[in-house]
Amino acid sequence: MATSEPKPSPKPGSPLPPGRDPAADRVRLLTELAAPYRSLRRFVYLAVGFSATIGAFVFFFRALAGRDLETTLPSLALQLGILAGALGLNRLESHSQQKLVRRMKQRLSSQKDLPRPPEGDAPL
Repeated sequence: MATSEPKPSPKPGSPLPPGRDPAADRVRLLTELAAPYRSLRRFVYLAVGFSATIGAFVFFFRALAGRDLETTLPSLALQLGILAGALGLNRLESHSQQKLVRRMKQRLSSQKDLPRPPEGDAPL
């Protein structure tokens, strides 16, 4: 039986593995801090969208078969409306995420331009 040794955690100040950008990690963490439930909301929008897609598929074929049209057509319209709403909210959330990422990148780049205090001095 082979035993796998745990990988040592990187020490503070040690270089990152190749391919990791510390600025990108910082931007990702800051955007998550600014909007902590964004990924949960997007998951809910996608789940509702998938559910509405299945419902629209079912009601479309019920309407195509001509079964109980007085209840099938309003249900189909409702499912399509829910699908459009979920897609619209997901798109709005995506645009909001892109704006937030741009803002955080701009904030981080402006902080790089600021002079840093000397190492030995403690802030008041």
